[in-house]
Amino acid sequence: MKIFPTCLFAPDGQEADIERRVTSGGVALSGDEDVIASDGGGRVFYEIADPYLDEPETALAYRAVSAYLDGGVRAIIVPFCDARHQPTSGLGSVPHSDDTPFGDEGEYSTQDGAGTVASAALLRATTIVINLIDLPRAPVGGEWLSIDHPAMRWRAYRIAEIIAQSPTQVTLSIRPPLREAITVGQAVDFASPRCTMRLDPNTPMRSPTMMGFADGGAFRFVEDFTGSYA
Repeated sequence: MKIFPTCLFAPDGQEADIERRVTSGGVALSGDEDVIASDGGGRVFYEIADPYLDEPETALAYRAVSAYLDGGVRAIIVPFCDARHQPTSGLGSVPHSDDTPFGDEGEYSTQDGAGTVASAALLRATTIVINLIDLPRAPVGGEWLSIDHPAMRWRAYRIAEIIAQSPTQVTLSIRPPLREAITVGQAVDFASPRCTMRLDPNTPMRSPTMMGFADGGAFRFVEDFTGSYA
């Protein structure tokens, strides 16, 4: 699958969250109100505002991606470009084993923020156990993690609660529930959370030109469940 180049467009505003559908059972005489979730755990959405399109090459890339998405018919993997709020120290450089770089003085890029599944969990589970392989800091709650599932592909889960923690392992409560069962050893990505999504057809990726510069408005992605991710 193709990946949406979120960071290329350097949006001024962005929001990744979970939208829920709840139904009220009515207000009792005491003033209490019962609220029932009717959405199976909600769905992830990602909103982008004011992408930077001043460079012609960036504007053309934006318009090409917009065309590729076919108004929300085609799914794409959307990274949440928000490393500031993730347990990662960002990209680092690593030379060859003999400490030499490439001929152009460049080095390999590496990134921390990795984990693996420590205990298998079933579809729709909301508690998972993760081995902390390479995290600069332990998660505290509120962060996102992503898992590349065999069928449902990349899915994003927000940490709702730290249930138990040791220097090498953490038990997490996550939302939304698992979109697919997980097995021991599966990779967990804290560094670059991402989700398989589609463009919300109510918010098209428009890019009108003003004074010779392309101007992008706000648009949003919603989690995709079509299941066709070849």
